[in-house]
Amino acid sequence: MKRVSPKRTDWRRDWRAQCRRQLARPTLDRIKYGFAWVHKPVLDDGPSRAFDSMAEYRRWCHENLPVYLGYRIANPPDAA
Repeated sequence: MKRVSPKRTDWRRDWRAQCRRQLARPTLDRIKYGFAWVHKPVLDDGPSRAFDSMAEYRRWCHENLPVYLGYRIANPPDAA
């Protein structure tokens, strides 16, 4: 039988208690505090954009957004 350390047990108990406290909050409070706004360069700096196709949108993202935002095409067509 595998032994569980007391430290790990305490961590789980604390985590479950935190979850129960969060679930006791009203839904609007959970929504309000459950999301963190993060500035996204280029996306947040310019006007809204509309694209005629998903391919056009993906191409624009690939050409204009920083790599770390994760909006890159997985396998660009010209990579072959």
